[in-house]
Amino acid sequence: MSIYEIGQWLQAHEYVAVWVEGIALIFIFGLDYMNRRDERRDKNEQHEETQKQLGILSKQANAAKEQADFALESLNLLESQAQEQQLRELWRVLPILDDVQSQVRYWLNLFDDNKWNAVNKASRLMPVDASSVWIQAGRQSNELWKEVRDAFRLVSKADYEIDRYYAEDRVTYRQDSLIKAAHVNLKNAEPMLTRIVNAFTVFEESERKMNAIREATERKDQ
Repeated sequence: MSIYEIGQWLQAHEYVAVWVEGIALIFIFGLDYMNRRDERRDKNEQHEETQKQLGILSKQANAAKEQADFALESLNLLESQAQEQQLRELWRVLPILDDVQSQVRYWLNLFDDNKWNAVNKASRLMPVDASSVWIQAGRQSNELWKEVRDAFRLVSKADYEIDRYYAEDRVTYRQDSLIKAAHVNLKNAEPMLTRIVNAFTVFEESERKMNAIREATERKDQ
């Protein structure tokens, strides 16, 4: 069939071309609708998946926040307990230092007035729990620890010398050189003890103020 004949046939059957074109348009619209429907379904699925992931992330974030809050609360509790313990330790150390200082001054007065023979026996200058003073001094500063060490060495020497002096029951046989040595050691130790007591008093006052502020803050938060 020639082109001319085809053209004549199409002109004679023009309605067929219209139907074919209509069917083609319907088919195209149908494909477009199905494509759009598939795209909406994919988008809905992606949206649901995104929502699930956001939900998981939100739960993880809440869990992390709860853990962080718990850790902070635990840290604050430990810090509060440490401050209270530090204050209690200072309250225990200060009486020890006061006792040492009182004993040193007592013996210095005896030595200065030449009345050491009016005493029949030695009294212990160094306390048994002196190590707690060293520990607390080391927590404050290395310089304070050294001064406590040096002062306690002098007091310990004087303690030994006084004890040896009074170990002899007969007064005439006692060695006055021991008293002189103890006198020198206590005179050197006394100003050091004064500085140490003052330093610990300042630390105690500071800790007490901080503890009062912390307790007031906790009451306000409650």
